[in-house]
This record gives sequence, structure tokens and C-alpha cells, in this order.
Amino acid sequence: MTISLNYIFKRIILALCVIVGIVVFSYVLILATPGDPAVKWAGNPRGPGATRAVQLAREELGLDKPIYVQVAIFMYNFFTGNLGFSIAYKGLPVVQAIITSFMSTFELTLIAYIISVPIALYLGLYSALKRGGIFDSIIQPASVVLASTPTYWLATLLLLAFTISKISVYGTASPRLIAETEFNTITGSYLLDSILQGNVRVFVDSLLRMIPPALAISVYPIGALTRLVRVLVAESLLEDYVKASIALGVERGIIIRHFVVRSIIPSLVQISGLSFTYSLIDAMVVESIFGRRGLGSLLISALNTADFKIAITLIAFIAIFYIIVNTLVDILQAIIDPRVRL
Repeated sequence: MTISLNYIFKRIILALCVIVGIVVFSYVLILATPGDPAVKWAGNPRGPGATRAVQLAREELGLDKPIYVQVAIFMYNFFTGNLGFSIAYKGLPVVQAIITSFMSTFELTLIAYIISVPIALYLGLYSALKRGGIFDSIIQPASVVLASTPTYWLATLLLLAFTISKISVYGTASPRLIAETEFNTITGSYLLDSILQGNVRVFVDSLLRMIPPALAISVYPIGALTRLVRVLVAESLLEDYVKASIALGVERGIIIRHFVVRSIIPSLVQISGLSFTYSLIDAMVVESIFGRRGLGSLLISALNTADFKIAITLIAFIAIFYIIVNTLVDILQAIIDPRVRL
């Protein structure tokens, strides 16, 4: 099905307006927090020349200008990708630091959803088909518990369990294995980088270490999506076209696959997309517990070193990712279901 360019244009314009607001708000908010980035950039100077060194650092970072000029300059640099170098990681461009960290967090969240979505779809569908039965009476409260379980608590328990079992799951990959195979980080995604380099040993090790944190992240979407699928399927089974198909003797499997499942796809796509961005924040917490490199460790380093460029860009980047996913989901939903088009 086609979708009008007018709908896409409206969604993009709205997304750009929100992005601009987020960048401005993030810049003002981070600069209002305690800690002087110029002191960190100058190397925490001491002695008679400390004041001069900090002043030069402020000029180099552009912090000596009025706030509205700073915001305008940062806005221009942000949208042109010219954000300079990180304070926490001197010599490393801000954009590169964020992209490589994002790829690590993104792959972890993606694995979690590869695990959770099929499980939630099966549990929700089967629960709806067996409404009022023993399976349904177990799945309903279980899904509530799963959706309400604190991810950081579950991640801690999983790490403790694997540690007691003497199974190494801490870190993104084994440092010894990385040194032995001469593995190099290219994109920040260890799975993708190991494939690009043909490094099977690092790929397997990284994947095995990724499963426990991915399981912790997958708990929320399993619980939330299971409840959603059950409700959507239960409502779809009451539709007239489904009842008519049953009356005409259409095979049960065909009705479920071609009518019921297809009817819930638009809503499932929308909620899954929004849930994915929420789980990205979960992943930042979980990866810190498991000692994985990613957005979580990057944000902590930025806050500890008053790296305002990293902190502002990272907050804006996460918000922009949420907006982009939301916009793409809306467009995809409009393609699938013409009733939502504007």
C-alpha cells in the first residue's frame, strides 16, 4: 500500500521541532549542573597559572560566550556533526565515542528483542485461545510480574548466579581472547565486528556473554507484549469476519494466521517500537552491571569528568533515537493500516 508524502513530511517536521527543543533543553540543563568542564579540560591545574589555564580552556570550549550564543553554536555543531573532542576521552571525537558506544548497547537490546518478541507472541496468542483455562490463569499474573520486575535487580541476580557457577559472563568479550586473536573494534558492535574480521572465537564468546544481560532486558517486553497480544487476539476473535469464517468452516489455523495475527500486527509494531526505546535505557543500566562497554559506561564517565559535550549529545542522541523510532513506527503503521493516515 502507498502512503502520502504529506503524511511523511508532517511527521519529519514535527520530529525536527522536537529534536531542536531537546538539544536546547539538554544544553542548558547540563551546564546548570555542578562542575566546571573547563577545569577538567585544563587538566585540573594547580598553582599560580591555574586561573589562566582555566580561562584559556573556557575560551577553547566556547564557555566564555553568552548562553544563547553557546546554544546556537552547539546547535550548529550538533547538526553538522562537528562536536570536537571528548573531555573524558581526550583525542577521541565526541561523535565517534557515542556511535561506537551506541552500537554496543543497540546490539544488546536487539538480541533481547529477538528473544522476547517471539515468546510474547506465542504466550499471548495461546493464552487468548485458551481464555479461562489453567494456562491463561497462570500466564496473566506471570506477565504482570515479568513486566513489573526491576531489570537491574534481575541482572544482579543473574550475574551472581553465573559467578557462583564459575561461568564468566562479565565484560563484552574475554580480554585474553581479544589479545590472542588480535581483534579490533570497528563499529562498536562486537558481533558485527567479529563477523567483518572473520573472528569466530570472539563472535561466540561475545554472544554467550550477551545472553544473560539480554535475558534480563527481555523480561519487561515479554510481560508487557504478552498482555498486549492476549488482549488484541481476544478482541480480534470477537470480530464479525472471524465469526463468519468459523461459520463457513474455514480451517482454524488459517483463521488464526491470516485473520487474527494479521489484524494485531499494526498495534504490535507500534508498541514493540516504543518498548524497544524504553529497553534501550534498561540496557544502559544492565550493561553497567555486567561490565559491558556502551552508553551506560559512557554516560557515567561523562558525568564524572564533567564532559558536557558527551553528556549533552548523549541525552539528545537517546531522545532523538526515541523520536526516530516513534516516527518510523508511525509511518510503518500507516503503511500497514490505512486508517491511521492523516
